[in-house]
Amino acid sequence: MTGLLTWAYVLAAGSVLDPLYTGLGWVMAVLYSALPSYGVAIILLTVAVRLVLYPLTVKQTKSMQAMQRLQPEIKRLQAKYKNDRQKLNEEMMKFYKENKVNPLSGCLPLLLQLPLFIVLYRLIHDLTVTVISGALILGSAASGGAAAPVQMTPAGSTAPQTVATQNVKVSDGTITTVNGQKVLNGSVTADVVSDGKVVGQLRGTVIDGQVYKSGTSAKDKNRAPAEVLDTAGKTKVGTIDGAQVPAAPDDRAEGAKVAAHPKHIPEASQLAKDLRKTPGHMEWLGLDLAKRPSQGKGNELIGLYLLVILTVVTGYYQQRQMTARTPASAQNQQMQMMGRIFPLFFGFIALQVPAGVVLYFVVSNIWQIGQQAIIFRQQDAADAAAKAGGASKGNRPAVEASSKPANPAPSSPKAPAKAKGPGGNPPSSGKPGSNPSNRSRRRRRRRKGR
Repeated sequence: MTGLLTWAYVLAAGSVLDPLYTGLGWVMAVLYSALPSYGVAIILLTVAVRLVLYPLTVKQTKSMQAMQRLQPEIKRLQAKYKNDRQKLNEEMMKFYKENKVNPLSGCLPLLLQLPLFIVLYRLIHDLTVTVISGALILGSAASGGAAAPVQMTPAGSTAPQTVATQNVKVSDGTITTVNGQKVLNGSVTADVVSDGKVVGQLRGTVIDGQVYKSGTSAKDKNRAPAEVLDTAGKTKVGTIDGAQVPAAPDDRAEGAKVAAHPKHIPEASQLAKDLRKTPGHMEWLGLDLAKRPSQGKGNELIGLYLLVILTVVTGYYQQRQMTARTPASAQNQQMQMMGRIFPLFFGFIALQVPAGVVLYFVVSNIWQIGQQAIIFRQQDAADAAAKAGGASKGNRPAVEASSKPANPAPSSPKAPAKAKGPGGNPPSSGKPGSNPSNRSRRRRRRRKGR
């Protein structure tokens, strides 16, 4: 896990991403100047980034939902062509085309977001970077307490000679208090000067303020003196025994001190000034956002582990929110497994990074939950409107058909109006039987026949 974090950290260190560091660092400094709170600045920066990424995350969410809905048909095709891989691929591509779905469309937005997420992680992480400044290499302490000059024994000789050191640099250094006295631990390098000329470079490990051979562990009982290599750093030219790098007892005294060195933010910003006042610390609501959970104490410990728990819970709910909309039979088993593993994975990461980064995880998860709720609500409304529209279109032809005859008879031309005879009576048509006297004679014949 630590190796994975280191890989992600190194990946984000490329110069290609420098404009992102500069831009996000400036935004965070502006947010802090408006609301001088470390936690609030991290929350607002996370929200600002998620707003910028909103179109991409919407596309990703919708694409994942579409793929989940098509899972039953995909499984059917896989079962049907399980023995013909080429035919399966052809049918799958045809199926995706017919349904206008791109299986990679859900991955592409995530890949585009990943560099920004890594940059944001490193930006927050590097706010509390510290360095050891003011380090001096002195000789072994004399009986009176004063330090003796630094002595180097040249290779092939037993006679030590007095040398001086310059450009002292301490890396991975920490200052702790042992028996009421501050002591330095870390790695140290320095130029070794003799008669005004650089004769080599000291490389060593500092354990409780004493300098030993590079790579020496605190558990080692036999500790060799520090080595001096030539200016090319290849050949050993001597050793220095008994040297020390004292830590300053307070900020005013000489010696090694912890100094804040926040990165990616404007040096003149209020955020940078406040971080320099408390090197390696970012206090917010009783929590030090520069600490990992294992470094907390007392009530702070509870708060730091609570952030880790929130990371896991919100991550699980976020995944559950997505899968709950899909029937169990249609769910992709791999997606279900990822939904269970990913929250735990981020929980392990949260245990090993500063609390400020964990706060970013929690806020990002909560934002995603709210965003998905909005997307799903809009999608449900769109689906309901589409169903209603489809029903109204399906009923309209039936209504129109019922109001019209199935086979309408051809319309006959209107008979011309009959002309009226004299006195307003219609003229006789001239056909037999049209006269009233003829009708009377027919009635009499029928009676006689009975």
